[in-house]
Amino acid sequence: RAQGEKMICNPKGERGRFLILSKNEIVDFPNEIQSLVCLEKLELNQNQIRVIPEGVFSHLPRLKHLRLNNNRLGALPRDLAACHNSLQYLNISNNLFRTFPQPVLQLARLQELHVQNNALRQLPRELFQGQSLKMFKANGNPLREPPSEVCAGGIQQIQNYFSQLQHGSGQEDKRVKTMFLGASLAGKHDIMTKIIAMLAERKSNLTHFIDNLEGIEEPEFYVDQWERLKEMESCTLTVGLR
Repeated sequence: RAQGEKMICNPKGERGRFLILSKNEIVDFPNEIQSLVCLEKLELNQNQIRVIPEGVFSHLPRLKHLRLNNNRLGALPRDLAACHNSLQYLNISNNLFRTFPQPVLQLARLQELHVQNNALRQLPRELFQGQSLKMFKANGNPLREPPSEVCAGGIQQIQNYFSQLQHGSGQEDKRVKTMFLGASLAGKHDIMTKIIAMLAERKSNLTHFIDNLEGIEEPEFYVDQWERLKEMESCTLTVGLR
């Protein structure tokens, strides 16, 4: 038995409700896990796993807790969705995910999700449409949608972000929708007042506005090419105030 492994038997003799294989330098995912049909908690964090084969999670209908953080994963198997009625906790932080793993969207009872320190740029709206998710952590990703400042505000702020995007998606005319995100007294009202004053003076050039913003050091903007703004029907400028 590998160092750190824990096998627990309940009074009826059912074997393998908890399996902890953390910090064992495991490279290949152990397929034998699929025989532990009563498994409720599986921890394989802090190993060197790159791939999880298909057909494992479909044999684990009772799995509630899964830790896969600190590995080399870039994808999750499709059959993780087989745990949609049981899985409540999932940690895939500190891996190599560049796109959000779609099987996670099928986990209807998921309450806590950790995706920190990957390479995610976008999160799916569907993840935040249900009522089950209570805790979500995504810091340490180069997020653009929603921006990191939005995610730092928690699930409610993320839901508000997507709701505002959806509300304005039907507009046909060319315009920039600006959302000001930040805590109370962060300066949102002052920035809005400055924009209105500049528009009134016909100084609405965006570059001019950026150069004259007061109280913001090294603002970050997530538009790769400013010239593309001219070709867009609409876009959203998100200003996060700390």
